[in-house]
Amino acid sequence: MTGTDSIVERILTSYGTITVVGASRAPHKAAHSVPAHMQRHGWRIIPVNPHADQLLGEPAYRTLADVPEPVAALPLAADDAAVQAPTAAIASISIKAPLGRPAA
Repeated sequence: MTGTDSIVERILTSYGTITVVGASRAPHKAAHSVPAHMQRHGWRIIPVNPHADQLLGEPAYRTLADVPEPVAALPLAADDAAVQAPTAAIASISIKAPLGRPAA
């Protein structure tokens, strides 16, 4: 197991709620299918998407600052341009386990 694998394993076994910036409505995109899979296996997903009111049966929040509870884990599912906008918000809130997309 690599160091990255052990970090991801620790996060996935430590947190029951995952906030996903860039969660998608499109079932063929990983930004939808991965959180949907996690949700089917017991994780609560908090989607952040400025163009949706609800995703995966959960209320969607327009920005990270709109999420009304502490953010424990934060995978960034959006493309690089979309992720740049919430980086200031990320710096202003307390995130226990920030995650990013792997480098291409």
